[in-house]
Amino acid sequence: MAEVLITIGVVGLIAALTIPQLIEGYQKKETVTRLKRSYTLILQAIRMAEGENDEFKYWDFSLKGEAFFERYLAKHFNHPIIISTSDLNKKVKRKNLNGTNYYGTTYTGPNTINFLTNDGSLITINLNSSIDEGLWVGIDTNGLANPNVIGRDTFLFFFSSKNGLIPLGKEGTPTRNNWHCPNCTRGDFMSNKTNSCNKAQAGYWCAAVIMEDNWEIKSDYPW
Repeated sequence: MAEVLITIGVVGLIAALTIPQLIEGYQKKETVTRLKRSYTLILQAIRMAEGENDEFKYWDFSLKGEAFFERYLAKHFNHPIIISTSDLNKKVKRKNLNGTNYYGTTYTGPNTINFLTNDGSLITINLNSSIDEGLWVGIDTNGLANPNVIGRDTFLFFFSSKNGLIPLGKEGTPTRNNWHCPNCTRGDFMSNKTNSCNKAQAGYWCAAVIMEDNWEIKSDYPW
């Protein structure tokens, strides 16, 4: 009996050590899979819209987010479920990676379109301004569900006529407010800069890190 109890204790200890790692590994893979799927879905919509409206570099980027979506992209998503920005902000309290409240551009403003895709991801397209010369795009890989944290289930992009759809921080991102990381390497994207993919920072550049790593969340990623 003592040997059986010892064996059960050892098995329990091993399970306690390995199961959390297995769960975390699954969550990371699921997050990347859903992020890549939504990113690809947007790219596909852009390509289909180009067949009707010429190349995106000729599109009217002076339009606000909702008008831009209706003119170019709406028909290329399969029955998107629209959520108003006011309703979204009531249901979701988004955080930065460092735990502070998120007040960024992507999920705010009256000219934002928010919609759920068939797989439950949330895509947001926000306003254009003459300063930014493009539109802010957010992907929340699990929609309204928690944790709603930048760099965990929420990732930020920028769509412009010059550079297409790129992760925030990459060349072509607006330079103001430290959104752009000039000539940055993977290490720079994870440094101590304000918007870095770092648990002490905002996490705005986490999509850039995942794409740099060939759509993978590696062991040093600030999960």
